Amino acid sequence: MPATVKTTKKKASVKPKKTASKAVKRLLIVESPAKAKTIKKMLGRGYSVMASVGHIRDLESKGRGKKAFGVDLENGYEPRYIVIPGKKKTVDELKAAAARVDEVYLAPDPDREGEAIAWHLKEALGLDDKQARRVTYQAVTKKAVTEALENPRAIDMNLVGAQKGRRVLDRIVGFTLSPFLWKKVAKNLSAGRVQSVAVRLIVEKERVIEAFIPQEYWKINADLHSPEGDTTPFNAALTSWKGEKFALGGKFSSSEGSAREVETALKNASYTVEDVVSKDSSSKPQSPFITSTLQQAASGQLRFGTRKTMQVAQKLYEGIELESGAVGLITYMRTDSPRLDPEAIDEIRGWIGGKYPDYLPETARVYGAKPRNGVKTQDAHEAIRPTSVELTPESVKPHLTGEQYKLYELIWRRTVASQMKDAKYAVTTISVKAAEGIFEAKGRVTLFDGFTVLVPEAKKSREDFQKLPAVDAGRGLSLDELTTEQHWTKPPQRYTEASLVRALEKEGIGRPSTYAAIIQTIRDRGYVRLEKRAFYANELGMAVNDILVKEFPDIMEYQFTADMESNLDAVEEGKVDWHKLVDDFYQPFIKRVDDAIENAEALKGRKWDGDERCPICGKELVLRYSKAGAFLGCSDYPDCKGLMPLPGEGSDDGETDGEPVNCPSCGKLMLLKSSRYGKFYACSGYPDCKTTANLGPDGKPVFLPDIKMNCDECGTPME
Repeated sequence: MPATVKTTKKKASVKPKKTASKAVKRLLIVESPAKAKTIKKMLGRGYSVMASVGHIRDLESKGRGKKAFGVDLENGYEPRYIVIPGKKKTVDELKAAAARVDEVYLAPDPDREGEAIAWHLKEALGLDDKQARRVTYQAVTKKAVTEALENPRAIDMNLVGAQKGRRVLDRIVGFTLSPFLWKKVAKNLSAGRVQSVAVRLIVEKERVIEAFIPQEYWKINADLHSPEGDTTPFNAALTSWKGEKFALGGKFSSSEGSAREVETALKNASYTVEDVVSKDSSSKPQSPFITSTLQQAASGQLRFGTRKTMQVAQKLYEGIELESGAVGLITYMRTDSPRLDPEAIDEIRGWIGGKYPDYLPETARVYGAKPRNGVKTQDAHEAIRPTSVELTPESVKPHLTGEQYKLYELIWRRTVASQMKDAKYAVTTISVKAAEGIFEAKGRVTLFDGFTVLVPEAKKSREDFQKLPAVDAGRGLSLDELTTEQHWTKPPQRYTEASLVRALEKEGIGRPSTYAAIIQTIRDRGYVRLEKRAFYANELGMAVNDILVKEFPDIMEYQFTADMESNLDAVEEGKVDWHKLVDDFYQPFIKRVDDAIENAEALKGRKWDGDERCPICGKELVLRYSKAGAFLGCSDYPDCKGLMPLPGEGSDDGETDGEPVNCPSCGKLMLLKSSRYGKFYACSGYPDCKTTANLGPDGKPVFLPDIKMNCDECGTPME
């Protein structure tokens, strides 16, 4: 029997997992995964960096009637928030990460919306005031982020209140006016506190253009040269005749007959230099970009829409992987202040002094925000500028997409040029006497190109000046050619995305963070369309605008909307309580809504005054409305369900549907649709009728032949 060997198992000591101590492990929460990735590389192991991926909570919208508002209208307008569908997993992951650390740094964007997201994170994650720390920075650079982490603060509840007030106001207006439109115009239409006012701008411009009557006018130009001395040829325009202004509005320029009389007199006249005036002029560089001016410049020079501009700028702000590491290339892109940080000015001036010493002014240029329409602009942010002037466009080009490079170059050049000397010119005006008329020719010579050395478009815009000869008063001139041209006055230009942003800004409507969203929303709703980069008001947009202006004149006033923006600014500054702001608005508003629902006349389909007739029965058509837009319907509805598209209203990309085509299967209208594979026709009776057709080269539908096949196994017709 083997000896019993007693063994004592020594209890192994359990070593704790190697995790960072709570005292040093910190969680930083930003909005986007791209920014989280950039900052994680900057901060290293001491921090866990995660993204909320935008908002995590929003107003509840379930229930019927006023319960669907997500706002307690009877008890101080307090919002009822819920976690956004699809965000529960994100919230759970953030909550678990927050439970493992002592300090949570909330770092969404540095504006009202970002402050609100930080507050929602604090509430949803159950963080106390000691644990939750708010940090903001204007640029995603190691220096800026580190300084922000060294100077955390509490969440600014005034900023949060301003965002709450805006959100509650928008919900009240949208959820109140939309049902009004359903009852009075058509089902499923929508209205918004700011968007509807933006539509009004486009509708009013449409009406001005429709009412415009072209006026005839004439221009007379002379090609001249001096027969001796400097014989450089030049062109002069007739500016006055018998002491009256010629051309636009001129007494003798309204008809061809009077223009030809002047022409005859000038053909036989002697031309003499009456006066030569030379003076120096200068042009200053433009201020650094703010959101609206960046959108306008990108539209004009790069042909970017507002949405694309902001998307590309977002990428540049959040971080680009360079050889030296990930870094944000520009400062925060939602701002209405052209102010530059003093440290940035010093860096820019240092760069100019090294590369272009003759272009550096003695003192720095200082830019500040100006009120627009009496509305104070926020000066808490900087202008949109490069985070480092040393990161020149060419040096980072290999790391950027084509669109990113173009936008970054635009920002970089504008910023640096803003700190350079003025461009200087010598401007010369030659006045020429002929018969009873005066001609003028203008020329300009660049004495010093100044800031235009970095801004080619500024130099190019000034190249339309001709080179003038050196002549003195009294010099006789020879006439080479006299040109008489008929012209017609043109209507005001339609809004482009860039000019609409400029108009919104001028009227004080919206804020830098909302311009792109406003434009996208009014396009998505079908109230306006964009054709060849110009906005047109659709019939539906005009109908909705008219009834809203009639029934809710205060809400639709530009000044009212601008004043509301000022009031929200006052909430942000702690001068006004957001609950009172909402209450002051809601009480008179809801009375007006109740009255309009009760008494406003429903918008009935008016008789169509065009030549079109019902494609089915041939009877007259009437204008009708739906969520998809305005259309023509048979006046004999419901006995006849004939439909036609509204002539002249094409798709948002400027293409029209062409001649109406009826479905060969059910007789309803075929609609031109778009998919990822291209355009095609589909029956308007879908889903009851699923007939489709390819788009032929002539723009007409190509229907595939009806091929019937039987099953090889049983002989039953295949479906």
